[in-house]
Amino acid sequence: YIMILPAMGVVSDVLSTFSRKPIFGYKAMIYAITAIAGFGFIVWGHHMFQSGMNPTMGSTFMVATMFIALPSAIKTFNWIGTIWGGNIRFNTVFLNCVAFVSMFIVGGLSGIFMAAVPTDIYFHDTYFVLAHFHYTFFPIAIIGSFAAFTYWFPKMFGRMLDETLGKIHFWGTVISLNCIFIPLFFIGVAGQHRRIYNFQHFPELATPDLQNIRVFATTALVVMILFQFVFFANIIKSWLFGEKAGKNPWNANTLEWVAASPPPHGNFPEMPTCYRGPYEYSVEGRE
Repeated sequence: YIMILPAMGVVSDVLSTFSRKPIFGYKAMIYAITAIAGFGFIVWGHHMFQSGMNPTMGSTFMVATMFIALPSAIKTFNWIGTIWGGNIRFNTVFLNCVAFVSMFIVGGLSGIFMAAVPTDIYFHDTYFVLAHFHYTFFPIAIIGSFAAFTYWFPKMFGRMLDETLGKIHFWGTVISLNCIFIPLFFIGVAGQHRRIYNFQHFPELATPDLQNIRVFATTALVVMILFQFVFFANIIKSWLFGEKAGKNPWNANTLEWVAASPPPHGNFPEMPTCYRGPYEYSVEGRE
């Protein structure tokens, strides 16, 4: 939960920029991200429901984990509210942010089963947990990072990333990601635990149907890894030969876009002047 906070900040910033709208419910977003940070310190026990802990302690961790869904839901609805009715730019950065929100919803909904003690007894240490974890962590660590790097690449290097290669990488990554982890939900529900190296001892899991699902997920993983070479190729190509970026290629309102791209020593040659808040896009700015 602590690791998701930077990615949540990035997504909030970027969705506002490419929807040409202020962040919907800005103060609620701040309170929600603070609540997630606080709850993140008191929910660790949901990993230990089967460790023999006191049932009262287990119930306490279960309730705390359920409550953390509330600020997460607030942020999700605020992201959707930010997009709603906006003048959207469907570029690679925006698509990565939408994928982040979508995958985060899947991770959150599947996490309800992990938070409840009765269902966790069955799902504990199965592939269902693995699929849930990656639907939560993959958007945080990977998709959020793709969005942030693509968004600030022009500021760091003074050149734009190639949009065509960016979208090829995006769709290849997101589609293969779902082809990896959606099947793992099914084999998790079937009862397959992790770290099984010899299915001869588990004949109920050695069926052809489950084996085909495992092969499909593994193949999707290889495909997703191959698509990451497109991302690195895009970085090298754009760094050397990409279209030069001006100070503010995204027409954003945040302060870093006042500096040159890439910024000189000291960032600003003179003290910048702020005329409005960072997310106050006017009606004219949305056209």
